Amino acid sequence: MIKPTTALLAETSAARDNPRRVRRIDDEQFAHDLALMLRSGLSLLEALRTLTEQGAGHDVAPLREVLAALQRGESLSRAMQTCGAFGVPLLACAKASELTGDLADSLQRFAANAARIRVLRSRLVSACVYPALLVGVTFLVVLFLLVYVVPRFALVLDNTAQDVAPLSRALIHLGKAMHEVQLPIWLGLAAALGALGFVLWRQARAGQLAGWVLQQTVRLPWMRPYVRSFGLSQLSRSGAMLIRSGVPALKALAMCRELIAAGDRPKLDQALAAATTGAPLAQSLHEAQLLDTLAWRVLRVAEETGQLHAALDRVADVHDALLERGLERLGRLIEPMLMLAIGTVVGGIVVLMYVPIFQMASSIR
Repeated sequence: MIKPTTALLAETSAARDNPRRVRRIDDEQFAHDLALMLRSGLSLLEALRTLTEQGAGHDVAPLREVLAALQRGESLSRAMQTCGAFGVPLLACAKASELTGDLADSLQRFAANAARIRVLRSRLVSACVYPALLVGVTFLVVLFLLVYVVPRFALVLDNTAQDVAPLSRALIHLGKAMHEVQLPIWLGLAAALGALGFVLWRQARAGQLAGWVLQQTVRLPWMRPYVRSFGLSQLSRSGAMLIRSGVPALKALAMCRELIAAGDRPKLDQALAAATTGAPLAQSLHEAQLLDTLAWRVLRVAEETGQLHAALDRVADVHDALLERGLERLGRLIEPMLMLAIGTVVGGIVVLMYVPIFQMASSIR
């Protein structure tokens, strides 16, 4: 069975595991800036030296390593690979362009592809983060009401002989119980928020925050199809970009393995293994449930005409369109439901607190 653990992948992973290495480079920004300078007539060394001196938007340390390796006579792909700060698709583009001589064009295609993926990823992450923020704020408001506000209402009611409604009495007992242990509650909440903040900071520092959010989102059943569709879109678009840059189709798709959802990776391995034995690639991907009927027919024709990269771009466009429409429908559905649930919970607590006061007011008449 074909595995994407080629020498390029293995050596890149080993370089990143080195604790002395710096954080990941922004591949999109690096490719865009380097392609712009190469198209302007600068040599590769001059362009990298300019990026190193400028430093805006880049981590300078890995760029200096790459520049020093080039000055020692190493190839660009080898220098970037040894540095360990670049993604596998960008390394594949650099390696393929060394054979074709179109480094500027390859980098420009990579930057355009990365920009499309970034925009789609931001929409998907926003669709996940906004409901999470609403739920988090609601949790804090409810916790404040139960721990701080409800016990103070209870002090007023304790001095009256008025009967309290059962639900209001249960709320008061819960508030008193939580007020007695409020210190552990606040300490636990602070520890949880601190741990979450630390995890988010580490992921952001490594340049993997959006990917980490998507990994957590897969656990939500209603978001799983959208995350899977996003992964297949990345696979198709990045694979098309690598094939257009001169990377063989099977190797290109194998290099993009980490872009798809974890549950689809064994299916991709199975499809690529079948393709190496002589089975048509489109048929193998279709049987592995990575292509629907429409995409299978498109890729089957593309294999015969030698336009696989163009067909993969079309498949990615289909996934992008479906994902955008799905996220729009999901947003229209989830936001009202969340608002209704939040209003019910917070409003219910407020009403249960004021019911005894209304009963007291009516008994005074």
